[in-house]
Amino acid sequence: MKVYTEAYGCAANQGDASIVEGILEREGHELVDSIENADVLILFTCIVIEKTEQRMLHRMSIFRDAKKPLIVAGCMASAMPGMVKKILPEAYLLPPRSLHEISDIMDFALEGRRYKKSAQEVDKSVLPIKTGIKVNIPISDGCLYNCSYCITKRARGSLTSYSEGGIAEMAADAIRKGCREIRLTSQDTAAYGMDSGSSFLSLVERVCSIEGNFRIRVGMMHPLSLKKRMDEIIEIFSKRKVYKFLHLPLQSGSDEILKKMRRGYTFDDFREMVEEMRKKVKDITFATDVIVAFPTESEEQFEETCNAIRELEPDVINITRFSPRPYTDAKKMARIDTKIAKERSRKITEIASSTTLKKNKECIGRSYEVMVVEKQGRWTVGKTENYKSVFLDKGIPGEFFTVDITDATETHLMGERRKNQI
Repeated sequence: MKVYTEAYGCAANQGDASIVEGILEREGHELVDSIENADVLILFTCIVIEKTEQRMLHRMSIFRDAKKPLIVAGCMASAMPGMVKKILPEAYLLPPRSLHEISDIMDFALEGRRYKKSAQEVDKSVLPIKTGIKVNIPISDGCLYNCSYCITKRARGSLTSYSEGGIAEMAADAIRKGCREIRLTSQDTAAYGMDSGSSFLSLVERVCSIEGNFRIRVGMMHPLSLKKRMDEIIEIFSKRKVYKFLHLPLQSGSDEILKKMRRGYTFDDFREMVEEMRKKVKDITFATDVIVAFPTESEEQFEETCNAIRELEPDVINITRFSPRPYTDAKKMARIDTKIAKERSRKITEIASSTTLKKNKECIGRSYEVMVVEKQGRWTVGKTENYKSVFLDKGIPGEFFTVDITDATETHLMGERRKNQI
């Protein structure tokens, strides 16, 4: 059977898509690159903000018009099944924790029969995964916390960690097949094992022990989980194969807004964690997320967030204008005027751009060991030990070499390969 898949959203969703593709290939199905060539269509949806949700609805209408069996996967399938069925009453749903059912759902979809979801959940680490030079490996699903604005908790549930041995074997198999960047993915990687008694450090050490020249990217962490495991996370970042890359969302510089978000920490708490990581892990790249125009946010509270960015100077800053999500408490709160929200977004984006440019320019004149990860047009793109992107004239994906940094933009570095290297 010919299957077309299309995936949106976070690394966890991309990882889920790779697992489904791995199962389909194992079952003898053919993955094709267009809707027109497919017998069955699978759409992995994201609903983290309203703009993305609207894009999903548009893609669903395109898929519907193809008049082919359709499977809707990802967060919309679990958090908003009613909306999916309203637009696509004949579609089959594949929630994030039901990936193992894809073959059965495929059979029912082709026969036009109704499918009843199994109550059984399966450890994702025992499933096959399709890999390339990079692969997103889900290490857990769900979250320990309950942020007031987040619909992902509804979509993926409470924390469920997958088996350490299974994850390590999945990584080893990917590396044997030529993968060079293992991305350990979760809604909160620092929380891995807190539900099961497993150790995140032990998991990373096990993956590091796999033979081969590769790198490991540790995904996003919740500050509360990092605080509980600070020493362990510092030790993880000391591993040679682990990118020195910390993705730690701040969300707001205002303690009052953080409280309304139910984040569980203050700005002082957050700053201390960042300072500790920078002190203990030399040249670590710090990425963060910020939500502007959260309900009730005053001008003074917005300025606190701007000042937090100026003070912390993150290397990467992801800015999102607040988007009310169904089934969340924040949706019931008083909204900020759209014009004000747009202006705040514009202002903090300017601050972020100048901050990231300053941080990247500090790299000019330095040398890094770079691993090539992809081609982008005429450029070769590599990653430094601290996960900064470097644009180069040439290189083969998976290749390692030393690069001298010659220039920088707000999004990436420019470099030259050492002349004396083979």
